[in-house]
Amino acid sequence: MNIKLIIFDLDGVLVDTREHHFVALNRALAEVDERFIISQEDHLQLFDGLSTQRKLNLLTQERGLDSSLHQRIWQKNKS
Repeated sequence: MNIKLIIFDLDGVLVDTREHHFVALNRALAEVDERFIISQEDHLQLFDGLSTQRKLNLLTQERGLDSSLHQRIWQKNKS
């Protein structure tokens, strides 16, 4: 047998990063505007499993987050 590819699904399977994503995104949001901080309940019900970009898009659509801030928040979220 010649194996050419192995795929690992770490996030949520081998490593539970949900809380880390929640904390990191809220830290980044707080630096921009504390009004956009996501509650634990909202994160679990509305945002869990979404990419950061989709979370930011949802915050823009539902809560009025200025889309021009997405890149700034994305950079802060990564650090």
